[in-house]
Amino acid sequence: MLFRKECRKIFHSLTYIIYCIIVFLMLTTQYFSDCAEKVYRPVQGEYDYGETIVEDHDLIMSKAGDALTRDFLANRYVCYPFGFYKAVHLNDKKQARIEKYVCEITGLDREGIEEKKNSTQICNYTDGTHDYSEYEIKDMPVSDTMTYERFTEIMADVDDILGGGSSYAADDLVFNFSRMPMTYEQAVEKYNVMIEDDRISGAYARLFSDYAGFVLAIMPVFVAAALAAADRRHRMSELVYSRKLSSFRMVFTRFAALVTTMFIPVFICMIAAFIQLIALYGTKDMDMSAMFTLPSFWLLPNIMTASAVGMLVTEVFSGGAAILVQFIWWFMGLMTAGAAGLVGKISRFTFICRHNSLDYRDAFLMNWDKFVFNRVFYMAASIAAAVITVLVYELKRGGDFNGIRLFGKDSIFRRKA
Repeated sequence: MLFRKECRKIFHSLTYIIYCIIVFLMLTTQYFSDCAEKVYRPVQGEYDYGETIVEDHDLIMSKAGDALTRDFLANRYVCYPFGFYKAVHLNDKKQARIEKYVCEITGLDREGIEEKKNSTQICNYTDGTHDYSEYEIKDMPVSDTMTYERFTEIMADVDDILGGGSSYAADDLVFNFSRMPMTYEQAVEKYNVMIEDDRISGAYARLFSDYAGFVLAIMPVFVAAALAAADRRHRMSELVYSRKLSSFRMVFTRFAALVTTMFIPVFICMIAAFIQLIALYGTKDMDMSAMFTLPSFWLLPNIMTASAVGMLVTEVFSGGAAILVQFIWWFMGLMTAGAAGLVGKISRFTFICRHNSLDYRDAFLMNWDKFVFNRVFYMAASIAAAVITVLVYELKRGGDFNGIRLFGKDSIFRRKA
């Protein structure tokens, strides 16, 4: 009875309707438009089969060495701190440190680097309103004494000198500097992985979850905060606190109602995505469950956590504070994931898991243990947040706590007389 009543309140909420519209628009304009055409087996003789990541240490050191030398000579390093583009220009002291590393990597001294510079063509570019020149450095030597372990240490320090977010971060070297043109045989192997190993729906389920995941990491907090705000507006708090209904039942019933109602439009989109796949590929080679199992496990923790944070922070502070906290967390997670690359970048505590590709199944499976830990962790964290909300409810019902106001007459920042 109480669960149905909570669900009815959510269904009639304007915020929930907006939430559904945003989820549908996001998946329609991104996932469904990207996946509207069938992926066919590669045809031999095509001009371009794309790129593949080979994880060749010699190739990484060569390409990264070329890139670092180009950036050093131009004193212009492109970085993405928190996902934002930034052209970094170093002072003389930091440039000297980079020069030392360039010499160590290449085995050349300062005169050798200068000679290479003078024999290389200069190209002029425009970056927005700024013009800059760059030396087209290619095929820089790699010192015979340079080991890959030492190379990664150097690159990590270079990234630190640049303030982070550069392509030289040790964890991103393989993704950024180990790409090679794909051969026909490799393209066929990639296709076979999607058909035979992923059984079609596995690959599409990852992409669906990627697109849905980052919107579900922020939107549920609006619904949770709006529901609490509606109770306050209609003076439901006094009525709720006076009832003999336990705080545990009240909080967890609302939590369950929020998660259930907000998962419904996602599940409808799963059904639509599954029907789209059947229309494109038929059912012969398809895993009939992957489009439902993986996205559910991937996306439910996002809804649960954002809802629980919305409930807890709203009860302690306010709905506005809940939205602000979740927005900052969501924004930082989104920007960090975007800066690091959108494939195979799942850690144990990444809130927004990203895998924006039908390919790279191995990269995803390489982080499978971390992914499972991550999703279970956030499920547990959301339940823990709901339990804390129960304690806050109990304090409020007993008159021992009335929330913390950040603004207004009783604000904690307002100077007491």
